[in-house]
Amino acid sequence: MDMINPKFEIRILKKFLNSNSQKIKPGLMAKIFIILMIFFLPLFADVGSLMRKGNGLMRKGRYDEALKTYQQAQVLEPDNIKIHYNMGRALYKLGKYPEAVSEFELGLLTKDKKFQANSLYNIGNSRFKQGDLDGAIKAYKSALLLNNKDIKAKQNLEFCLKLKEELKNQPKSDSTKQQQQKQEQPQPQEQFRKPEMSREDANRILEALKNKEKEQKKKQPKPEREKVEKDW
Repeated sequence: MDMINPKFEIRILKKFLNSNSQKIKPGLMAKIFIILMIFFLPLFADVGSLMRKGNGLMRKGRYDEALKTYQQAQVLEPDNIKIHYNMGRALYKLGKYPEAVSEFELGLLTKDKKFQANSLYNIGNSRFKQGDLDGAIKAYKSALLLNNKDIKAKQNLEFCLKLKEELKNQPKSDSTKQQQQKQEQPQPQEQFRKPEMSREDANRILEALKNKEKEQKKKQPKPEREKVEKDW
């Protein structure tokens, strides 16, 4: 049995009531409104309960079940950006990064700058997981243009810029090894609004980059390093 879309049903009823408003007495109109509210409130409340259920499943690591729960909520409110955002979270955890990006990109349609920044932050994480370092950098920069106080986006941007610089300085002839080393790099923080990178994680990332640089110096002459300029 298909689920009822309350917004669609309300549009039909509203059209009916408007076309017959002159024929319906004010008292009767009020009663009809109350009856409609009694009928539709459980449907709207269902969205909230589904969202809470999905969030609980996410916390338990049951991402596939969480995604299905969010999809049920999305049937009821297909235009709810927050539902799509949560679907993106679940898809990300399931390793479905292109699909996650598609959901997070819907958050850019809202006028809420903070929500846009959060969506771009998560797009950056997804791009990184896809191996798209330039795409990740672009997303983090865009997030910072909307919220320049976002420490986590700054940390991830700096991490990606540092990694890109390190990869540029590797021999071009050793592309296979370069790709392997890129995949073995520590990952940027990926929690969803707002993640916290511990000092241990930050030190681990920096230490890994330093060790990689030392190994390269032993194997070849020191290359001339390019400066990476920030344009934000």
